Amino acid sequence: MNILIIGSGGREDALAWKLCQEQNIKKVYICPGNAGMQRLEKAETIPMGGINELINFSLDNHVHLCICGPEAPLTEGLADHFSKAGIAFFGPSAQAARLEGSKIFSKEFMARHNIPTAKFKVAESYEEAIQIIEKWDFEKGIVLKADGLAGGKGVVVTHSQEEAKDTIFDFMKNPDVSIKTSRLLLEDILIGEEVSCFGLCAEENFIFLGSACDHKRVGDGDTGANTGGMGCFRDRKWPDQTLQDKVIEQVLKPTLAGLKSEGTPFTGFLFMGLMIDEGGNPWVIEYNVRMGDPETQTLIPLLVGDLGSALFNMVNGGPSIDLALEDKDSVHVVLTSGGYPSIGKHEMSLGHEIHFVNTDDDKSEVFFAGVRAQGEKLINSGGRVLGVTCVGSSVEDCRKQAYTKMEGIELKDSHYRRDIGERKRGSKS
Repeated sequence: MNILIIGSGGREDALAWKLCQEQNIKKVYICPGNAGMQRLEKAETIPMGGINELINFSLDNHVHLCICGPEAPLTEGLADHFSKAGIAFFGPSAQAARLEGSKIFSKEFMARHNIPTAKFKVAESYEEAIQIIEKWDFEKGIVLKADGLAGGKGVVVTHSQEEAKDTIFDFMKNPDVSIKTSRLLLEDILIGEEVSCFGLCAEENFIFLGSACDHKRVGDGDTGANTGGMGCFRDRKWPDQTLQDKVIEQVLKPTLAGLKSEGTPFTGFLFMGLMIDEGGNPWVIEYNVRMGDPETQTLIPLLVGDLGSALFNMVNGGPSIDLALEDKDSVHVVLTSGGYPSIGKHEMSLGHEIHFVNTDDDKSEVFFAGVRAQGEKLINSGGRVLGVTCVGSSVEDCRKQAYTKMEGIELKDSHYRRDIGERKRGSKS
């Protein structure tokens, strides 16, 4: 079987790494991929093209299944085009992808189907947003979210009315800020412990893949700006089976049933970003319609079973293939370029060679993201450069292994958090 992966980051590298190990996979094409993926024997990166070029490439090269890593092509209807051309595609239609493409659609969908989430208001303009926060109880705080896609950076949590006003201006009017939105979601803060849960779905059929805990803020102790993700861990003891059952019954099943009832059945990876309250109940922070980054790099090294065959069969209605995570823990630590995340005019420090010093071992895996080749050298070319994943008998053992590996990677002006895997109780979102 030949597979095409759309994307270029660490998530796509981890998927390609897993698929290249499976015996029934002949070739894994990645578009556009990155230079670090050239280490994978069955993998081949191909240049970015338009939708018609990708479809023609897939037909000419007998691609049996396409998987899309990032969210933007899904919200723009990539799955619809591939399906129309007769190419199996594991990903949602543009209509179903609104779960991620519009935070406002998502919240209103949850309200329609009684899926637990925070109370919220919608502002259709800058002026309306200001009016809403003038009456908001800032002792309880507020979450402000840009309506569209923002790469994990369009969310601000604050107890300050002044900061809320500044955020509204930045998101809706400031030309120097990359995040742009004409509609704003304002919601209550949820208190508890945050976790990301994942389902592999085909309409109302699903495989519950597991869960992981992401660290979003750029600095140690969950300080600084929100990012796409600075690291992640999987603790096999939490969520326990009771909590997983609640997630399935209260969130996953009603989400799939609700989408089907509205005429937009969902096929693909369903990412449920949840807050678990003190009573052990799940509340939805947000949905994503693809695997997470860096959650993919955290979970994929634990995955047992043929992922390619499982996804192909789900799309085509074939027999179910078992997938499960090993009974182990894992930690993934992300290395970023200096200046990341660059939300305003501040530039990142790019174009530096990455040096690997005494990093050969069989206890960890490096997944590449923002890198390019310069001769035989690897150069950093993006915000999140690479990540190190370690699997072991405990989260603490994994942390030690990951940081030992990271200390042997040298990159000018680079940054990584040193507290990945240290669980923070009482998270807010």
